[in-house]
Amino acid sequence: MKRVLLCTALMIWSAMASAVVYKWLDAQGKIQYGDRPPDGVHADVVELLGTHVAHSAAPAPARAPSSAPKTAASGDAGARDTKNAVAQDVAESREKQCADAQDRYKKLIEGRRLYKTGADGERQYLTSDEIDAERLNAKRDIDAICNSTS
Repeated sequence: MKRVLLCTALMIWSAMASAVVYKWLDAQGKIQYGDRPPDGVHADVVELLGTHVAHSAAPAPARAPSSAPKTAASGDAGARDTKNAVAQDVAESREKQCADAQDRYKKLIEGRRLYKTGADGERQYLTSDEIDAERLNAKRDIDAICNSTS
């Protein structure tokens, strides 16, 4: 009898461990979890046991605002500071785009029943070929955004 209970418990646990869990906000602003999100609600896939992936994007250090007045002698230094600030903003934007692309690809890989929301708000489930095409496009996005040097 103990073996039957143990076997049943292990089967239930393995089914729960392999399930996809979604997280979304309800109308009252409370966080909800479930295996299927309601229609028309943006839901994120929750990372479960054994699916945690280290994120390579480190938080960007905060910049101190420059409060020194600019004079004619410091004009060249001001231009360099502006160029550096623009370059840092571009780098931060690229890191965010890379993290978003990686998150999209991860959701496409881990998702079971993927869908797009139609014009009338109903779910249109993707076929295997459409899912493969979306995964390929997401991988190309990662290669283009994360691996570019410009």
